Amino acid sequence: MAMIDRYQWLTEDSGMAEKQFSDQDYGCADKVVSQVILIECMAQTVAAHQGYKHLYKNGTEHSMGMLVAIDEFEFIHSVPDNAMITINIEKFDEIGSFHLIKGEILFQNKQVAKGRIKIFEMPPPQDNPQ
Repeated sequence: MAMIDRYQWLTEDSGMAEKQFSDQDYGCADKVVSQVILIECMAQTVAAHQGYKHLYKNGTEHSMGMLVAIDEFEFIHSVPDNAMITINIEKFDEIGSFHLIKGEILFQNKQVAKGRIKIFEMPPPQDNPQ
């Protein structure tokens, strides 16, 4: 399930995505977007950023990754189910295969959520010559 509509590369460590919700979208109920879906939007923005970086900058395939932790996430305002949101992400640290990301979600240029997530990126498979 794609939870971003458009992605824009900003720098080596940051990117931005947009998502237009409708009341029929997964995660929209009672006229608001689920907080869990907002976190997923941030994780998918990171995935788009890593994919772009690997494929277009390095010419290599992006390895698999997964969201492994959510830290200090704060939901400031609810997001209506017909909202266009902007997701900003920035890698602020890296420990081995773990990427520490801070991000924010904006609706009508106002911050509605912010927090940090940890992504584990699996190392690329090693070629085993025989």
